[in-house]
Amino acid sequence: MSTREEGAPCAPACTRTIKFMTDHEMSPSVGTSVPGYDEVDGYRYINLFVRFTQETAEEAPVDLGVVFAFDAQGTMGARRYVNLEENLAPSQTTSFIEVSGRNTWHGSPHNVSSYIARLPVMGPFVEVFVYNRAPVRRKVTVWGYLVS
Repeated sequence: MSTREEGAPCAPACTRTIKFMTDHEMSPSVGTSVPGYDEVDGYRYINLFVRFTQETAEEAPVDLGVVFAFDAQGTMGARRYVNLEENLAPSQTTSFIEVSGRNTWHGSPHNVSSYIARLPVMGPFVEVFVYNRAPVRRKVTVWGYLVS
């Protein structure tokens, strides 16, 4: 794994991992984050790996929300974006940065679900939020893999 040095180019690419939460105990039907924004400046993409306990295919998922901001305090943090790369008629609506974990169950006896969300880095700092949509306790892990 190559690491970024100040001002140095990456060949072939710089990467870094962030462990946002590991086996985090979540109460039923709640959303949470582990406070603090992590710096992602200089990277192009973040691949967010989400894993959570799930006993049956019918259980509601754990969803992922993402906020990008300008500093570690969350200044100008936003969870909505619009992409105007295409020539579209006005007025454009914003999209919510939230991913559903529905239909990601691995089955029994594993009793976990997992998915990866690949996002462009849209700010120099990021924080993730998870939402346990089920009426049961869960263990949730979210790790990020940054790529230049």
